[in-house]
Amino acid sequence: MQTWKVLMENGNSCFDSKSWQDAEFCYQHAVEQIKQQWENDPENEELLMAWISVQHNLAAVYEEQGQHYTALRYLTMPHQWMMSLLRGEFVSDSFKALAKQGVKVTLMPLLDFSRRHPICESCFDALQVSPEWLSDLHPTMH
Repeated sequence: MQTWKVLMENGNSCFDSKSWQDAEFCYQHAVEQIKQQWENDPENEELLMAWISVQHNLAAVYEEQGQHYTALRYLTMPHQWMMSLLRGEFVSDSFKALAKQGVKVTLMPLLDFSRRHPICESCFDALQVSPEWLSDLHPTMH
């Protein structure tokens, strides 16, 4: 069985060669493996950032195929998850700090996407973009 890292690399190769279905297949299987490992280690930074990355990769696959609604869904999912972690009562302080960094990583692709494919105002409002996030957008790329 291939690891999620190998699946991500294979997905990236398929994406580069415009093999959209193969890229999607690799990325979806990487998500499954990340989720399985995450169950045993829910505050693992590498798994969190890998999950965000693979969601963004899936969004890129769908955007390249003109499936903008699906692409937007794969961009909003990690952003909304990071926002929920920030508000979570039972989330450790260290994981909240990681979630704050995660928001910065998830926000820029959403804003870029909304420039290419305008989204409705209520959908944009649901992103919960605050001036604080917009003023300090220096995410760590993954």
